[in-house]
Amino acid sequence: MLVIDVQDAETHFDIDEFNDLHAKTKPTLPIKTADLFALHQVVATDVNSMCLTHEDTALREVIRDLGSAKANEAEIGTGTSEITLTLKPRILNVEAPDAEMNTLFMETKRCVLYIIRVQQGPTLWDILVKPVTSEDEDRWYAIVQEELAQSKRNSRPRGAYTESSHNLTDITSMSYPELKQIALVNILTLEKAGRLTRSNQYQDVLNAIALDIRTKHRRRVQRARELDNVRATITHLDEKRISLEEQLQAYNEAFEQGLDQLQKKRGKKKFVLPFTKQWDHERELSRLGRRPEYGSFKYAADALRSKGVLVEWKGRMNDDADLTISSDSVNHFLIEGSSGSMMIPGATASFTWDDLIEAQYQGQKHLKYFGDAGPGCGELVLDTKLFMQQVSKKFWKDN
Repeated sequence: MLVIDVQDAETHFDIDEFNDLHAKTKPTLPIKTADLFALHQVVATDVNSMCLTHEDTALREVIRDLGSAKANEAEIGTGTSEITLTLKPRILNVEAPDAEMNTLFMETKRCVLYIIRVQQGPTLWDILVKPVTSEDEDRWYAIVQEELAQSKRNSRPRGAYTESSHNLTDITSMSYPELKQIALVNILTLEKAGRLTRSNQYQDVLNAIALDIRTKHRRRVQRARELDNVRATITHLDEKRISLEEQLQAYNEAFEQGLDQLQKKRGKKKFVLPFTKQWDHERELSRLGRRPEYGSFKYAADALRSKGVLVEWKGRMNDDADLTISSDSVNHFLIEGSSGSMMIPGATASFTWDDLIEAQYQGQKHLKYFGDAGPGCGELVLDTKLFMQQVSKKFWKDN
């Protein structure tokens, strides 16, 4: 007796395993609350008729966890006439656990199909253990040459299971004894895995080959349909890629504009006390005509160390060293090390605010600079959080 006859979700929504790669919206299923409670009541009433075996305990557990349909209806009410469920893909991108055995079985069928073109016998096992004569080798050589000639004329491989042969062994490069040896080893491996049995002389291999021949046209149509789906998916993915790139470009432009406005709204220039390190630094920049557009700030390494910003500067912890942070373009900063009025060779690194955000997002406690400049420079280690606060304070907040 047929109780329910509906299309599966894939057919109804016209989706496949590729659809989720490019779909911008997920399929939804609207259900009236009255129908939902009615279905709950039907299942709860007839659960004993539906769960006839031990494997059906999951449905019993669901009904037990849900409780009474009438109680739920009274608690939730039917004020909301309809609810909408968003369907999630049930086809996961996980390789089948028996994929390796399936590939081995496919290769074995190819080998057997060629073997029975050379030798015959009452059973497949008899053919596999049958000695190879010179006539058999001559016949195999003729088959291989025919395959190669046909492939050259058609500019494509020809033969059984051609569509999968690019992932399998090139059997045309083997001698006939090697072909039989590989087939026998594969069959024994499949037998050990429970895919084949010697009790029927491995007749399952021949049955599978016969089934493939009978369903060849249907499989060809299915592959053509899958190929169309793949091509459509690639087209949709290209469109999605272009759309995402445009969104990313728009985001980056908005981000740059926002940073530009923040850096330009630093307010009036803060008075700098005469004869301080920053006062000397700004005078030197003005004299050289190298004043960065968005500011430049010079700090004594000891001062940054006392604030916790500077964690370590290898080889420079006891020196009278300074660090300068400057910005001459939006979202681009330069950090330089110096000793007195002399720049430390190699102590120069650039970074962006995006780099600092990424480091914080990745949970990096420390930022490292100058590490590739050589031993004379020394690696600079900064506290990520405190360094971000220092940059933000100097370049984006009023001074």
